[in-house]
Amino acid sequence: MDSGTISLKKSENGSMRLYVFSPSKHDRLYQLQMETLSDRLPTLTDHQITIAEVFEHENGHIGEDELGGDNCHGLRQQFHIMPGQFKVVLVSDSAVKLCAESCISCEEVIMRIENKPLETRSSGF
Repeated sequence: MDSGTISLKKSENGSMRLYVFSPSKHDRLYQLQMETLSDRLPTLTDHQITIAEVFEHENGHIGEDELGGDNCHGLRQQFHIMPGQFKVVLVSDSAVKLCAESCISCEEVIMRIENKPLETRSSGF
């Protein structure tokens, strides 16, 4: 992938993206989130949701494709992710469907893509 801004639109195969922003792979919230999602990966795949893992100082992934450091940095800027911040963002049809600063369930992701209204949730709620 080229460095710079990555399109928010659905990928060519029609999938939506669930961005998991984390300081690193060792962050506890990241590990909990990925454990939660991996348990339901077939369900996410059935709904054409691609998981993107985006880190501060490490290469990430969008599905099976590696995401270089420049792209990770660009995405963190594009979504206004602060250093050290954990955030999960669901993007569908060029629109943010979910933005959370704590771990989310697979059911919550599915509910959002089935035309539920946008809500922003923070770990303080």
